[in-house]
Amino acid sequence: MKNGKVLITAGSTLVFGLLLFVGFQWWAPSLSAESLTEEEVNQTAKDKYPGTIIKTTKTEGEEYQIKMQLETGVYLISMDEKSGEVRSIKKETIVHSEETAEKTPQKQLTQNEIKARISSQGDLEQIDFVQEKDNSHYKAVVNKNNEKITLILDPYTGAIIDSTMVADSIITENEAIAIAEKHVKGTGDDTEFYQPSDQTPYYLVEVELEDDRDAVVQVDGYTKEVKTITWEDDEVDDRDGTE
Repeated sequence: MKNGKVLITAGSTLVFGLLLFVGFQWWAPSLSAESLTEEEVNQTAKDKYPGTIIKTTKTEGEEYQIKMQLETGVYLISMDEKSGEVRSIKKETIVHSEETAEKTPQKQLTQNEIKARISSQGDLEQIDFVQEKDNSHYKAVVNKNNEKITLILDPYTGAIIDSTMVADSIITENEAIAIAEKHVKGTGDDTEFYQPSDQTPYYLVEVELEDDRDAVVQVDGYTKEVKTITWEDDEVDDRDGTE
């Protein structure tokens, strides 16, 4: 009887060990399986649902949450982090989220639309679309108060990115003398050129008249406008070209 008990005990131990071994073999693969990487999960999602991945998030519940833009809208897909099996897929009620808006190309404004947006900036003289790799824009030249201004505009919003005064060519000394002589009807005698930092360049032209009076005429270097006339005999300064 003693031998029989020993055999029963040994048999039970053997059966328990066999069951333990089979159970370990069954569970070992799942215990040793590593989680899929985000790239692998994204590729699996693309294989199953052709579209654009907006965002992928790994949750604490051993799954990945993948937001995808498909032809019929934006969907939230839950996938097992180890097997890649799809647990659920749900369509979002709001199709155009912030993430998708960034990926949606904006419509470029036409020249006529740009013209309408800058109509208050002055009289349009020229407008061109400048195509660049990373910074395409509209370039417009407007005339406001006899001054030319170059505007750089966003091609999608029409917003003014930059505004620069156009520097015209400075007139020559001979041109300034001719303007001064014609204005006060005399003969140019001496000329000086000034280029201060706080105003446009100008010429001071000394003109001798037939009645022996002398006048100093200030001529704008860009616009050719007579700004002031100073009569040397009485040091009276006439503004705006008034004699």
